[in-house]
Amino acid sequence: MRQPDPPGDGAAPDRPGPRLGVWRLSLPAAPQRLFWRVDAPPRAGEATVDVADAVRLAAAARLTLKGPLVVELDGPGDPLASPETVLRALALLREHHPDILTGVVVHGALLGDYAEELTALGVGYVALRMDAARVATARRLLRGGTCRAEVLTAEAAAGLYLDGVVGALYVARRAGLALAARVTLLPTLNAGEVEALAAQAARGGAARVDVVAPRRAGGHRRGGTPTRGELAEARARAHAAFAAAGGPAPGPGRALLEWLEPARLKEVERAPLEAVDVLRLLPGAVEAEAQPGRMLPPRRAQVVAVASRDGVLVDAPLAGVPALRLYAVTDGGIRYLGARILEQSARRRLDGVGDAQRLLRAVLGCRTVVATGFSTRARTLLGAVGVRTVAAGGAVPDVLDRVARGTIRLA
Repeated sequence: MRQPDPPGDGAAPDRPGPRLGVWRLSLPAAPQRLFWRVDAPPRAGEATVDVADAVRLAAAARLTLKGPLVVELDGPGDPLASPETVLRALALLREHHPDILTGVVVHGALLGDYAEELTALGVGYVALRMDAARVATARRLLRGGTCRAEVLTAEAAAGLYLDGVVGALYVARRAGLALAARVTLLPTLNAGEVEALAAQAARGGAARVDVVAPRRAGGHRRGGTPTRGELAEARARAHAAFAAAGGPAPGPGRALLEWLEPARLKEVERAPLEAVDVLRLLPGAVEAEAQPGRMLPPRRAQVVAVASRDGVLVDAPLAGVPALRLYAVTDGGIRYLGARILEQSARRRLDGVGDAQRLLRAVLGCRTVVATGFSTRARTLLGAVGVRTVAAGGAVPDVLDRVARGTIRLA
């Protein structure tokens, strides 16, 4: 799979000699927003990846790309505001792809709550968003926020944001987390604070500071879009201020983050990965459909969606569960990938489908759906897109084993 040349955002000064390129796959795995930023307002239908998709895309990148790979969980919200999704994804990546380096991009206010978990899950680095040095700038940057089920005004959000940056620098240093400061350059908001932010990062123990452009391109954006000249000038000023303030700080993360300099990184496009059938690259994935016989046939690798109320038994029809539980079944075992929420409406309870597009998105990437029963419309719809339906009940591991071996009847 051919990828584009790296954009070089946040690039450090060039060094002589060849560089080993590092692939970076950025995944929007954080649906919950901690702060409402004026430069990145929520959009209707904003796409995020769930746990199953994060693991699937990382596996596709690992199997199709050569060289080191970094998976970075970044936006559209704050990863630590969606801990049930992000921590589960990090745990599965560590368990099944220990050679993939992981990183998270955070605002800092919640880092103290989850620093131990990030350390235990082997997170390679934390990128701390540092976009405001003064209260006035933070008030212009933030419209408000939501923290621990409390809605924040713009003033309260600004205070939490600035306090969170100071606290995150301290927490990361105490926890031994490799930390990089990431400044998003917004010319009409924070261009004059780049040096102050870089110096603060150096004094706080950050191993590097990067100045980057806003991710979203086009359309109206508060704060402005920097030109290449403005980015280059801001980076030069940030690197000079960072060095003058004593950075980079010594520590275990310094060598890693120096190796991950932005000039070395090559962004991975997600679109080609969506077309990769990861399970077909695993052992046991390409055999012909197994038939029952006197000897137990081998498993055929696949992702299976299960209608289960408790995750222990297949005990509900497709129309009777609020979410489908996804499992990857291979010769090596059965792995739980996460859950995908289904539409909750009277229409779905009546016809078993409801919004057809939402149901198809919920079973995206699955070969089989297992439930105790299916409506005629659901069976027809799923069959039309090549998803098998199996009507069965019993213990989830036993049912999944029979599905993978082909020893169970289709619905």
